[in-house]
Amino acid sequence: MKKLENVFCYPDTLQNRYVPQSWQIFIMNSFLNNFKKKIQFYTGENHRGYGKMKIFSEKIKTKPKINGFIFYSLIQFCYDKKTNIHLIEKAVESNYTIYLAREKIKIDKENFEKKKKNLFFFKYTNQKLIESIKKKFEK
Repeated sequence: MKKLENVFCYPDTLQNRYVPQSWQIFIMNSFLNNFKKKIQFYTGENHRGYGKMKIFSEKIKTKPKINGFIFYSLIQFCYDKKTNIHLIEKAVESNYTIYLAREKIKIDKENFEKKKKNLFFFKYTNQKLIESIKKKFEK
């Protein structure tokens, strides 16, 4: 497997109650097949730090030799007070591709600016769902 065929995988810890991690990974693999990419490694955000996405932020800084990162959903970027669009931007500026399996979105350097507005409004159009997921998780 070539290094640029590989991606790191981030299942959504908060949605495990609704979509088990094994299903999330199956869905992410199915989406990646469209791009001939493979999951090399997967991890999840810490149960306490999921809003800030610290693990993902730190991983970008290490500059792994991969194609990009796949997330189960854009919702994962919306658990903090502000949407973590800056992390998506940081990743694409570092020449990584972001794959969002649930929404079937691929974001890279070439299309980030076109998609940025929709990414920003996603949290507001899905606010009730996001709050419901967070509330169930925090119980």
